[in-house]
Amino acid sequence: MERIVVLGLGNILYGDEGFGVRVAERLYSRYAFPDNVEIVDAGTQGHPLLAFVERATRLLLLDAVDFGLQPGTTVEKDSTGIPAYLSAHKMSLHQ
Repeated sequence: MERIVVLGLGNILYGDEGFGVRVAERLYSRYAFPDNVEIVDAGTQGHPLLAFVERATRLLLLDAVDFGLQPGTTVEKDSTGIPAYLSAHKMSLHQ
């Protein structure tokens, strides 16, 4: 069966940074999902989240990122934009 994981990312202490966490909280508290859907308040955990990513057939990340676009603009990215390996370049938590 397909395993769907929804990760709400962000830090609720920093303005819009809590966006993903708050959306995950609302989804979890207001809706009933089938057993194959997991809603996760991921916060800013980092590496511990890999377990959720690894077991997902489909993964939805909820986060707020400044792409320099109008506020509220939805941006979809696919796996082609993810580096195949970690490099010596500094990466932010969002990356």
